[in-house]
Amino acid sequence: MALRINDVTMYLYYSETIVLTGDILIKELILELNYHPFLQDSYQKLVHLPGFILLESTDNSLGRYDILSACPYDRLVIDNNKPLDLSDFDKLRQIISTESSPYAFPFQGGAIGYISYDLGAQLFNIYSTPQPGLAGMPLVDMGLYDWAIIVDHQLRKVTLFAANEHASTHTLIQHIIDLWNTSAPKSEAFAVNSDFYPLMTEEHYKNSLAAIYDSLRMGRAYQVNYTQPFHAQFQGDPWQIYRAVSRYNPVPFSAFMTSDNMDILSFSPERFLLHDERTLLTSPIKGTVGRSSDFDVDEQLKAQLLSCPKNRAENIMIVDLMRNDFGKIAVPGSVTVSNLCALQSFNSVHHLVSDIHGVRIEQINPFDAFLSCFPGGSITGAPKREAMNIIREQESYGRGVYCGSIGYFSRHGRFDTNIAIRTITARQNILYLAAGGGIVIDSQWEDEYRECYTKIAAIINGLK
Repeated sequence: MALRINDVTMYLYYSETIVLTGDILIKELILELNYHPFLQDSYQKLVHLPGFILLESTDNSLGRYDILSACPYDRLVIDNNKPLDLSDFDKLRQIISTESSPYAFPFQGGAIGYISYDLGAQLFNIYSTPQPGLAGMPLVDMGLYDWAIIVDHQLRKVTLFAANEHASTHTLIQHIIDLWNTSAPKSEAFAVNSDFYPLMTEEHYKNSLAAIYDSLRMGRAYQVNYTQPFHAQFQGDPWQIYRAVSRYNPVPFSAFMTSDNMDILSFSPERFLLHDERTLLTSPIKGTVGRSSDFDVDEQLKAQLLSCPKNRAENIMIVDLMRNDFGKIAVPGSVTVSNLCALQSFNSVHHLVSDIHGVRIEQINPFDAFLSCFPGGSITGAPKREAMNIIREQESYGRGVYCGSIGYFSRHGRFDTNIAIRTITARQNILYLAAGGGIVIDSQWEDEYRECYTKIAAIINGLK
């Protein structure tokens, strides 16, 4: 049946799937859906919708929310073929309010999508040539949505939230509910038809690191994050690739995003920046070691990572960089480090992770706070500008969405974004992947080269 309140229609379903919950307000619509262990089956019912995007905590012990939406009422797209104009973000600045909300949902209408590393580079007047096959990829691609399905793994609740700011949303929500109540569609097959092959030779990598060492010895930087790209050929449905890898490699900040001619699959363990009621949190990862199936050996690897002076130094350099970035946008005295070089373990790797907090200066727009810190220091090096100049000198191509950020910006001022590492761009039957690490003066090129493969192992093994 239908309930009409001030020209807002809410449909009530009495079934195992959907029940009414929450307060009915003039503009907001809230429905509770059932929480179950196979939510990706439910997500699959919506993946064919235009502008589908999923931010997912597949490791919900370290993450908390899944956020899903589709059919944006507008898009913010910034092309790579014109000079960067920061006024292009005015639409986003206006959407993000700093007013409080009576709801605890992390996303309450706003923008979801990606901001590429190359946009971050252009903020520093650094320009690169796109990879062949990725030319024309936007610097920014964000859908503007006024509804979302929000999963709270901590409370084990699934909620459909709609701000209902557009008349078309009423019809759309009914369609979403109908799809959610249907049987899951049959999964389409996929095949990866080649190994991931590097676009640079081992000798090229060695020579690039030699040039980076020269820059470090000259004092241009203390640390440089150097990456290399990989390609593989595939056929079939990228969504099924995402499902296969995420089952093998659960992480707190994964994402699947569709657009006109490409799909983005992110399996990131790393948060870039969270903003909630003026509180800022960034959690850079620096320091990585592969895991062992032998328990005793794995414990030794943990101990080696925690005690390694090189890995610890890499992490602390980035902590200092992010503290400096926060110093530009945070209330003096509010910047603190709550965890320093703490261990986080995933299926394929152990990482060192630190947490830096601050309180945003009230007069600074939340999105401008984001831009002031972007891109994340863990994927640039320190100091940021000169490290990025060295990256441009040594990396043959721009990075695209890789090493940028994927996340949401809610109209009530909250945002949360990842560092888009372990991230694939699927386009025209090619999977574009990259991996790298922080280079310091005592890095050994052979170890750094092997670490690239350690970092993509979870993706490769998931595809197998």
